[in-house]
Amino acid sequence: MSNDKVELIENRLTSRKIEEYEIFFIDRNAYESIFLKDQVDIKREVNDLEYFIRILSQRENQTGIGIIKGNSLDPKEIERNIDICVSLSKNNESFEYFFPEKNLIPTISIADKKIIQDPLGVKEDLVEELTTQIKQLKHVFPTFGRFRVHVDQISLRNSNGIDLDAIKTYLFIEFSLKAQQKGKLSEFWPFLFFKERKHLDLRKRVEKWAKITSDTLIAKPPKSNSNAIVIFPPSVLRDAFNSIIGFHSAGRAYHEKITKFDVGKKVASENITIFDDGLLKEGFNSNGWDGEGNPRQRTEIINGGIFQKRLLDQKYAILGDTKPTGNGNRSADGTIINGISNLEILPGDLSLNEIISNVQEGFYIEKFSWLNPSELTGNFGAEIRNGYYIKNGEFQHPIKGGNLNGNVFDMLNNCQFISKEREFSVNSLFPYMCFKNLNVSY
Repeated sequence: MSNDKVELIENRLTSRKIEEYEIFFIDRNAYESIFLKDQVDIKREVNDLEYFIRILSQRENQTGIGIIKGNSLDPKEIERNIDICVSLSKNNESFEYFFPEKNLIPTISIADKKIIQDPLGVKEDLVEELTTQIKQLKHVFPTFGRFRVHVDQISLRNSNGIDLDAIKTYLFIEFSLKAQQKGKLSEFWPFLFFKERKHLDLRKRVEKWAKITSDTLIAKPPKSNSNAIVIFPPSVLRDAFNSIIGFHSAGRAYHEKITKFDVGKKVASENITIFDDGLLKEGFNSNGWDGEGNPRQRTEIINGGIFQKRLLDQKYAILGDTKPTGNGNRSADGTIINGISNLEILPGDLSLNEIISNVQEGFYIEKFSWLNPSELTGNFGAEIRNGYYIKNGEFQHPIKGGNLNGNVFDMLNNCQFISKEREFSVNSLFPYMCFKNLNVSY
């Protein structure tokens, strides 16, 4: 069905004798249940589509690029969008650019066959499992929630012969849990995307959410410590690392001379090895091809603390007179962003419990209010929402409040321990990691 829609747009482009064009098309289907307390209140299905047209206008050693987003397949709307796109391509100029050509694309499945065959049935089964787990909670009560199953059909076609299609499935969950005791009220409201059904692990996940909610009622402010040892779970590491490592590993940062990573130089502790893997099994952003149609691949970014290789999209590969690494990501407005696909940090030698037992005094931080480090400097400061104080190798009591301040580049160089266990957190596969020299203040 998506192919017919793409062809409709392509026929309009070719009839206008437009020589260099690209069509990126997404047909989205979402199947959602909305909870009120522990009961499903609303069920709904949502379908929408969008497409992006890019048109190139070549002149000497520069290229004008026009880009337009469309949501309607009405022929008049398509024609209007093409007119705008042509105009934009003639009224801007940038570095020389050309669309990728047809290439050998790795074969990789990014869809759950059961979801494709019966999305509503899979959703109903998972909602029933979630409802069962929620109803078993004691001393914690639900207020609101959502659960969705997503099916996206993605197509990419360009004037150089690329004609690619993929179907992607994934899941979304959010749930608000509250607890009350002696006039105190606490709430934990997670919202998470998952690539695979097994990543949900609803029994363990709901139990963990309930424990965090209850523990928050008895949480204490953390003790200030300007040289703190802190353990982070994979979900927090994703917020801390992905934007920084992605930015400074990319060809864009190198070309603009703002990267802090030089090939062959030490950028992290020797126990850290990191890959960008666009073919990672069960990775959220895995696919055989990137947002421009170049093959995805597994690229070693850091090995034993030493920076190895840059991540390149089509533009920065052209500028560097080399080949792209499949790291052109399609943004919400249709532009191409040079960045990571999925980040993977190799596991360490200790279990999480063994890491905790090695900490004489420190902190485990489960969640921050908002962790958003500066891409350029790596500096961050964030309020501690949920965590635990560690004393003599054990969790002593929950903590809440206060701030953690630090720098991501310093963290990379101050890693003490890496766990054997790893977990997916959207587009990352990370272990638990322990760092020194962070600043906890209250």
